[in-house]
Amino acid sequence: MSWPMCLRDITVGYRGQGAVLRDATLPVRPGSITGLLGRNGAGKTTLIHTALGLKKAWQGRATLFGQTAWHAPADVRRRVGFVPQHFDDFHWLTVSQCVTLVGGFYDDWDYELVADLQARWDLGDARVGSLSPGLRQRVGVLLAIGHRPDLLVLDEPVASLDPGARRDFLRLLGELNAGLGQTILLSSHICSDVERICSDVAILHEGRIAIHSGLDELKDEVRGVRGLPRESFGDDAVASSDDRVWVRNWHAHDLSRAVLVDEMTLEEFFLDVTS
Repeated sequence: MSWPMCLRDITVGYRGQGAVLRDATLPVRPGSITGLLGRNGAGKTTLIHTALGLKKAWQGRATLFGQTAWHAPADVRRRVGFVPQHFDDFHWLTVSQCVTLVGGFYDDWDYELVADLQARWDLGDARVGSLSPGLRQRVGVLLAIGHRPDLLVLDEPVASLDPGARRDFLRLLGELNAGLGQTILLSSHICSDVERICSDVAILHEGRIAIHSGLDELKDEVRGVRGLPRESFGDDAVASSDDRVWVRNWHAHDLSRAVLVDEMTLEEFFLDVTS
């Protein structure tokens, strides 16, 4: 399979700080909306920058559509849209000037889509630098999706959006994914957003991808078991906290002495995995 984005055994960090990611592996399934969860400072942005070829891996290989990300040619990069955590570009231009400037680089720029979102999101045509952080972030989204990329990567894009704007934005991601078969990687620490929109989930913890699975599959496979020690479940024990063990393939184990079997909620599971 040719993954739209794939990291294999990636180790990377910063000079003077050591490694942030250690042997991290994350293949992003074509047509999926993958939620990348991690606590603040876990390395989500470093992972995304490495995956996009904006930062060079120390070890391992990052690819975009089968091409090494660090050396990806222009025709591969044109298939990618990226929204950084904070959009601070083009502060001297108006919103319409930004759209005209960036759209001029693409033969297939969708001016109708961008104009519709510009109106729906009440962006008007003010100078970008005068907008609030939330509105500037929306401008960044416009510029990332106008060419309808095959792969859309978003680094905590809703952190500065109000609840209504977050809901509209997540709905838009679902529409893009369903209508275009677009592959989306969404970095976040808001579990409810990931649970609402994502088909797959990856949890970054201590420099590695601790969990990567289809979200429905994960909910079916994993249960929280009380009353039995973690050692009872061997490699199927994926996390534990207090008196509960999160168990994959739980139905294959003898739970007759278990006090309780809990269905998984993503937020609770995420907190236990990263605790």
